[in-house]
Amino acid sequence: MAESREPEHSLLQEEDLVNARPARSWNPLRRSSSPDVDYHRMPSQNPLPFSDEVFRDVGLGITNPSGETLPAGKSRRTSVSSATSQADTPGFLKTPETPAIPHSPNCPSRKAVLQRRLSWVPITILVLAFYATVFSGIYLAVAIRKPRWGIINDQQALAPSTASLLCAFFAKTIELAYVTICVAFLGQVLSRRALTKDSRGISIADMSMRAWIMQPGSMIVHWENLRYSALTILGSIALVATFVAMLYTTAAEALGRDDMYTTIIFDLRLILSLPVSPTLSMGPREETTLAGKVHASFANTNYLAAHCQTPVTVAEDPEARNTTCLQIEHVGSAYHNYQQWISNWANLVVGDNETTDNLHTRPDPSGSIWDNTTVTGSWIEIKDATELSKKHKRMINNITMAMPHGGIPGAAMDGKNGIRQPQDASGEGKYNLEASVPSPAVNVLCVGMNKSELSPLVYSSWPEADFDATSFSADPPSNIPVWPSWMNSTVVDDVFGFGEEYGQRPPVFGTYPQTYNTILNTTGRWPTDAVYLLGKPSVSHPPYVMCSIRAKQTGVCSTRYSAASSGASLNTNCENSTNPFQYDRDHQNFPEGLWSADYKNIASEWAGSLSLNAGITNGSASNARLLMQMMPAYDSSTGTYSLDPTLPSIGEALAVMAGSTLILSSKDAPYVPGWNYSGDGDVLSEPVYQYFRASLQAVGYASGGTEKWQGVFYVILTFCFITSFICFGFVILEARGHQITDFTEPQNLFALAMNSPHSSRLQGACGGGPVGRQLKERWFIGMEEDDAHYYIRAKSDGRLAFDNGRSTGYRGMEPMDMDDGSLKPVSPAVDEFRRVSKGRSFLAKLY
Repeated sequence: MAESREPEHSLLQEEDLVNARPARSWNPLRRSSSPDVDYHRMPSQNPLPFSDEVFRDVGLGITNPSGETLPAGKSRRTSVSSATSQADTPGFLKTPETPAIPHSPNCPSRKAVLQRRLSWVPITILVLAFYATVFSGIYLAVAIRKPRWGIINDQQALAPSTASLLCAFFAKTIELAYVTICVAFLGQVLSRRALTKDSRGISIADMSMRAWIMQPGSMIVHWENLRYSALTILGSIALVATFVAMLYTTAAEALGRDDMYTTIIFDLRLILSLPVSPTLSMGPREETTLAGKVHASFANTNYLAAHCQTPVTVAEDPEARNTTCLQIEHVGSAYHNYQQWISNWANLVVGDNETTDNLHTRPDPSGSIWDNTTVTGSWIEIKDATELSKKHKRMINNITMAMPHGGIPGAAMDGKNGIRQPQDASGEGKYNLEASVPSPAVNVLCVGMNKSELSPLVYSSWPEADFDATSFSADPPSNIPVWPSWMNSTVVDDVFGFGEEYGQRPPVFGTYPQTYNTILNTTGRWPTDAVYLLGKPSVSHPPYVMCSIRAKQTGVCSTRYSAASSGASLNTNCENSTNPFQYDRDHQNFPEGLWSADYKNIASEWAGSLSLNAGITNGSASNARLLMQMMPAYDSSTGTYSLDPTLPSIGEALAVMAGSTLILSSKDAPYVPGWNYSGDGDVLSEPVYQYFRASLQAVGYASGGTEKWQGVFYVILTFCFITSFICFGFVILEARGHQITDFTEPQNLFALAMNSPHSSRLQGACGGGPVGRQLKERWFIGMEEDDAHYYIRAKSDGRLAFDNGRSTGYRGMEPMDMDDGSLKPVSPAVDEFRRVSKGRSFLAKLY
């Protein structure tokens, strides 16, 4: 029983189906009545049933057998039987007036397969291939060379942030161009292979290679395609491009840093940018010349006191403003450094990490300045305490300590040198500087003596002495000999260098100190170059100890300064045979033993501020008490003294406390020994620059990976350049600027397949897709030359099933004879197909 249906409308407009003109082949003779000249196929003479006739008559731009367009007013039944409806075309292809169109092999191509050189697609592919090749090569070269950005300020240099932005921009555009040309390259090679006569043809597995690049995961889903295509030359190129694409399209895990979380995406932009985009990294050491300001001579008390920072003005306290401020500065720095050093010792002793009696392996002198800069000195000119005690038959504690030049931090931050500071690099910068300059050094020589040996140096033991403890320091008695008297000799003249032979006057102390107390001498007038301390230990060996404290500039060291956003460090590199910046290596005539006479003025204020003279009135200062407990260990069996592995010595302790005075004395001093300027009191009214040799290693913006494992990305960059170069070379040498229709693109392949006959080689693949050997079946693209109709067929299928005696495919390429004996004219489309399929290109033999 027939069912009633509502008429279903076509997706196309009615006038398009009715008025569309048929696509005809090129006909130079204009003889439409001659079947030998007209290229469209003639209808079969066999009568067809209604449904087949409908499919034959109606199409998109295809004529009916009579060669005329369908009448606009013709209509069909709106109700048919169920049996008839099954034979009809589905309703979405019907209109109430026009019947559905059956499949027809007559589909003449409306456009040329080979595109002109100056058309949009060839020009675009050429530009993208050139861009990807050139810039991927530039990125590879930059990654290998690793240029640096912004280490030292340069007004003409590209700003690191701008360089990073440009690298990210170009990396992203290279990514787009790279993927585009790789896919286009595969499409061109496969399409030309499918069209070329006597080529191997293409397989379904070959056509899936473009999906590898665009969707790398398809290799896992459709892994069988790899069996048939991966080991070919083209497959290898596609795999390289695919694995590159996989690396830069895979997401990396989120990395956390403090309370900042950053997600890194590994796409081509990151792969390219990682070795190329400027990142913070430590650069190589580069030798340079730096400049620093010089204000005054080394250890210039007047200059340091005048520039001491205090809210009290000179007008408010003209007598003691400067000395009071300087003493406060000495106290703060000296005690702070001393306490840190004592704590380091305590940690070693409590942790049973005993040091040795070798000064080389004992804790280095340390301290800090400006609350954010750690200072570390070095023990130099080390002498064996045991050997010295044997030689002089008494305790000898001779310690020399070098500290870094205090002017190096100021020079490093001086704008004249243009060193990029950490705060200028968003707080992530860092640099290491090593300067070839003299280093300030202090010598502390402590000698054990008994009471009788000290008597020539203690005023209260002299005949007719009038000792007053309260006034002795400020106003020494007038009966103390002054220059040019060299005073009485002592048993330690050769040890300390007293007397006319050495050019030094011995000190005079007011009285003998009590146990755990120390006193200072106040008679050290010129030419004395040291201050002296006398103390009484708590042990009997030795009964008393006298120490000299003096300073000089040494050439056996260089100064190292490291600055980072987290803080800075200032230290020395001394007596190192591999140190090319040790000052005396460039200055062989450096006066090493020249002690500074001005330093005793600094040391006098320093010692007085630390209560080292409190013993003059038996003040029992805590600092003096601790010092008197740091005596070298005495060996009664041999009568010798040596450094105690569990306790610092008095010489070491005094040197550490005096370390801050060395930094202060050299802060605005010359970077060479001596004073070569003229100025009132050795102070310049305007500072001058003095140059010195240095090496600089900076953390700055630089191209190149920051970790060793990132070297794997150089492989990606290399293959990116190589594959881009291959694609560009193909466009220039093989395609010669011409692009043919990419039949591997889904829309082109769909149109080609829909207008081609079915193949037994894909039997059963219409539902689940091709599998197994169907994936490697070879396919060719041929032409039905009578109609300029392109189709795809399997090599094993031979001639087309709907061949009606006309030449098809590669067999139809010969010119056909006409009735009058002349050659049949060939359409431009056929001529184009013949030229393309001859395979005379540079790489045709590889197809």
